[in-house]
Amino acid sequence: MSVDAAEPPKPQVAPSTPRPRRGGAHGTRGGVKLTEGPVRKQILGLTRYLLLGTIATMTFQLADAYFVAQLGTRELAALAFTFPMIMILQAIAIGLGTGVTAVVSRAVGEGDIVRARVLTTDSLFLAFAIAFSFAVLGMIFVDDVFSAMGAQPDILEHIKAYMHVWFFGMPVMIVPLIANSVIRAYGDVKFPSLIMGGSAVLNIFLDPIFIFGMWFIPSLGLAGAAYALLISRFVTFTLSLFVLHFRVHGMVFEWPSIARMTDSWRQLLQIALPSTATQLIQPVSAAILTTLIASFGASAIAAYGVATRIEMFSLIFVMSMSIAMGPFVGQNAGAGRVDRVKEAMTFAYQAVVVYGLVVAALLATFGSFFAHEFSDDMAVVTLAAFYLTTVPISYGCMGIINISSGSLNSLAKPLPAMIIGASKSMIVQIPCAYAGAKLFGVKGVFMGMATASFIVAALAFTLARRAINGEVALMAAPRASAAE
Repeated sequence: MSVDAAEPPKPQVAPSTPRPRRGGAHGTRGGVKLTEGPVRKQILGLTRYLLLGTIATMTFQLADAYFVAQLGTRELAALAFTFPMIMILQAIAIGLGTGVTAVVSRAVGEGDIVRARVLTTDSLFLAFAIAFSFAVLGMIFVDDVFSAMGAQPDILEHIKAYMHVWFFGMPVMIVPLIANSVIRAYGDVKFPSLIMGGSAVLNIFLDPIFIFGMWFIPSLGLAGAAYALLISRFVTFTLSLFVLHFRVHGMVFEWPSIARMTDSWRQLLQIALPSTATQLIQPVSAAILTTLIASFGASAIAAYGVATRIEMFSLIFVMSMSIAMGPFVGQNAGAGRVDRVKEAMTFAYQAVVVYGLVVAALLATFGSFFAHEFSDDMAVVTLAAFYLTTVPISYGCMGIINISSGSLNSLAKPLPAMIIGASKSMIVQIPCAYAGAKLFGVKGVFMGMATASFIVAALAFTLARRAINGEVALMAAPRASAAE
């Protein structure tokens, strides 16, 4: 699959050398230069390290739930109540991280390292301000929010014990996510992934110590899980800022003017706000789908839960490659190397399609076996196996959707990226799921989800190709003027 359709003749493609670097002696930068060298090797290299960080994060989340489950039903229910709140805050952090990656990587690609440093520093101020604001509001309204969600008083006490620690530590949880996004924007995905991996291992190690009590630490119950998270994230906070300053040389140490801060935040939020909106739609879409599937009975929702847990690990490569495209596309677009952007996107499309087909074949063959590991109920296993035979056919399409959306953000085109995200989560997927339910029952819901991915993938590919051709035309225009 190629994005070369409607491509102008080769001589009109981007310049063969990056734009000159600006900033003088103070423009020295760290990180990895992604505007030179073999495209495929760089994309696979970026993806490899991102796989490590993604696997580590997922493993920590599973381990956290496992340890909390040992405390009892109330504590596990309390942890479940916190998920929507945490998902919303993570969506904001991911959206802001997307904006930071886009603007900083483009500045790095342009060679304007001074501007990249300013954007980095101001993005950290913004992340801290957002985290602090939400922490204060969370502390004030924690009772009201979770009571409105239906938490009973005995469960609410456990929720408050967890969330008070979580809110207190929000700055050291959110700021490292943005710092790691900046480090990746400089082309260095190795250190953020190692930091994430190390943090996950530390968190898993600390969980039983603080939850159940050990050595001089008393048993803290569910609050212990929050303290373990806080300590591991503080380590992440320290290491991320250390790498950002001493390895990447990505910050400026001067008090920002209001004008500078306003300009930086405007550039960041231009991409971050649509991306955040897209992220916030996903939990709503998931809730609607869950409600629809639950209407077919307990076996249906249990099968969906089993299948999506297996799916979460099956899509790790697709997610990692999608994230890898952000800094690569940003740097090369900033340097005017649209030819390298096109080559990278074509390769990424091909890679995720091949990967998706291989995984689909494996899950169609072994889906029942995997489902048996989660449940002994034959109704659940049969439905989960059907999901794992049907939906994975569209995994390659999911890859195309994610790669297109991430690349469009890095090309400073957040609106088409938002259209793609909203279509996948809500505009196309929900109607397809309901149509499938009406025609074929719960199996039709799964068929509708797969169909939606094919439709949105076609839309995503078209919008990404149009954006790339627009970049080519933009770069060709000054040459045509000069030639005249």
